Amino acid sequence: MAPALLAFLFSVTTTGTLPPSSLEPLFNGADAASYAGELSTQYPSRVPGSPGASGATRWYEETVRGLGLETEEDTWSEDLADLGTVELQNVVTVVPGRSDGTIVIVAHRDNAGTDRALEDNASGTAALIELARGFAPQGAGPAPQPQRTLVLLSSDAGAFGGAGAERFASTSPLAKTAIATIVLDGLGGSGRPRLAIAGDKPVSPARALVSTAAARVREQTGISPELPSVPTQLVDLGFPFAGGEQGRFLGHDLAAVTLTTREPGEAAVPAGDPVGRLDTQRLGQLGRATEALVSSLDISVGGTLRTPDSLFLGDRAASGWAVRLTLVLAVVPFALGLVDLVVRARRRRLPFRPALRALRARLGVALIGGVLVWLGALLGVFPTGAPLPPSPLTDTLESPPIGGVILLVCAFGVFWLVARSRLATSAAPTPSERLAGLAVALAAVGAVAFALAITKPYALVFVLPSLYAWLWLPLERRLWQRAALFALGLTGPVVALFVLGHELGVSIVGAALYAVGLTTLGYFPLGSAVLFLVWAAAAAQVGALAFGRYGPYAGGAEPPPPGLLRRSVRRGR
Repeated sequence: MAPALLAFLFSVTTTGTLPPSSLEPLFNGADAASYAGELSTQYPSRVPGSPGASGATRWYEETVRGLGLETEEDTWSEDLADLGTVELQNVVTVVPGRSDGTIVIVAHRDNAGTDRALEDNASGTAALIELARGFAPQGAGPAPQPQRTLVLLSSDAGAFGGAGAERFASTSPLAKTAIATIVLDGLGGSGRPRLAIAGDKPVSPARALVSTAAARVREQTGISPELPSVPTQLVDLGFPFAGGEQGRFLGHDLAAVTLTTREPGEAAVPAGDPVGRLDTQRLGQLGRATEALVSSLDISVGGTLRTPDSLFLGDRAASGWAVRLTLVLAVVPFALGLVDLVVRARRRRLPFRPALRALRARLGVALIGGVLVWLGALLGVFPTGAPLPPSPLTDTLESPPIGGVILLVCAFGVFWLVARSRLATSAAPTPSERLAGLAVALAAVGAVAFALAITKPYALVFVLPSLYAWLWLPLERRLWQRAALFALGLTGPVVALFVLGHELGVSIVGAALYAVGLTTLGYFPLGSAVLFLVWAAAAAQVGALAFGRYGPYAGGAEPPPPGLLRRSVRRGR
């Protein structure tokens, strides 16, 4: 561990910042606020696929064309959570530069309806128009020509998972040559400026992009923009989730960052515009910061900014490889302790078979729970659609069908009762049986940690507490001590749900339902869900041991008598 920690410390370096342009930003906050007010007044509801959304698209195109710039439409259909299959439209404006490299500026045009104002982004759309005006033809003279080609993207369905950003990042040739992407979302709030950097993959924006964006915002506002905390960054890397549109670009290894304002508890999903009046001063400041950031990128020397995984620590950053190495090496002491435990248990000829069967039964129940969640998605209890992170205000997450939830809970209870009949015991287990049950459960947790170390090292932050807390469980005799160690082992997933809930502005229960929704949508990988179920089965066995409820499968009988399933099959014959 010591070499890994030293490597981590030596990997912490200052982040390079691109130099500012000599040209002063011309962004006019009052004009941008006027555009935002016009859009919100004429089309207050812009839910994707609705007449209001179509009208807003026409309004945006006419406004940009009125500046003397051309627009192109990309129309397609998408299956979105809550909305079903709807027709979406991206509107792209290209300002040709002297080179083929592109700088992409994005703002979503839609919202989630008039009753969900915090998902609005009229200010981002207005800022996009005001930025476009700076590159429009000036009277009889030619239009200003940047060094790099600028792409202004008015995206659709940003309030519903960023479908427009995903479409552009995955299909547009302009995205393939992008050196960086800047997302504007909710610039008109009075809260502190913030940079969103989470992605759909365990990657981060280039350090130079983040530090330059922070510097330009600080120059215009006098305030250092807020970055996610270190625990939040670790959770976002271990459980890749991004509510903002920058996540779609980072998911395609395109460097991207979101500029936004927020209120507490609305970090991962950009807050959008406030219910009341826009803060014209803040809108102007962030608009000028965006213009200055674009200028810095435009005059920069070099190619595409990359997307290495990094941990940002204020004005410094730690290399992702050092963080991953530290997490992987943290598993080694547990692995050595587990091997020693298993070797000693084999010498004492502990009854492993009943313990393995008990874990298998609990894993079967966990997998049945996963199947029931999938059935719940088919019944409309959980969201389905494109693999995009939905808004936490999605109807199926905010107010799921009570009848469907009760049905699924009852079905799971029946399966649990069937399994429990084989796990319960009338006699207290012997110390050898308890130790065998713990060794088997720890081996399962260790297998999960080994799989994560190979495939998703950052996800080890959720498993490491259970490795070491539960390894000490047999040394504690009193119930409260065993309960405390068991609870300590659960802190990884609990902290992850707490951080996710804080990002979304929901309770920890709401965060758990949201994570389930990410799985049914396909945003959360199936393999990761299976590993979680294995960990949950092992946790259930450790919990039974901690609270004195553990019993070897079928009382330890060899061979065990037929269960309900085998008896039913025999009767059917």
